[in-house]
Amino acid sequence: MSLDGDLSDPDRRILLHDLRLTLAPEWLPDVLVALSREPLSYTGLLGMLRSYEVARGRRWVQPVLRDSVLHRTLRWMQDRGLVERDRGQQWPFTSVYRLTPAAMELVRLVLPMAQWAAAHEDLLELDRRIWAERRRRRKNGTKARRSRSR
Repeated sequence: MSLDGDLSDPDRRILLHDLRLTLAPEWLPDVLVALSREPLSYTGLLGMLRSYEVARGRRWVQPVLRDSVLHRTLRWMQDRGLVERDRGQQWPFTSVYRLTPAAMELVRLVLPMAQWAAAHEDLLELDRRIWAERRRRRKNGTKARRSRSR
């Protein structure tokens, strides 16, 4: 099936909707990028994802990854064929996670999205401000207005 000729618009919409659900976990992109360089042990992956530096003068606080969230994200990815887990045979048992070929292909498709985001950081900043305002209103007990498009 070719990417541009064999799919109807409804098929594309359905497939993109399903893809969004597959990529739903918040930390999935981080795991994809981290494992795209090399397989990592669980503790190595957790440490790498917790060691964010505030890049490019960002003003917002970096999220902190909890151990349980990483566990659920890896399980999600394993169940969907994006990550493979190799468990060591000797004590102490360690697990090494690696991306499947399909996930590596996905990484190659997702990286241009990061480049797009870098080129359009103003849109991301606008979205962050909108979400911050919604949280502020919710915290203060006022209802946020919903846009008509939702």
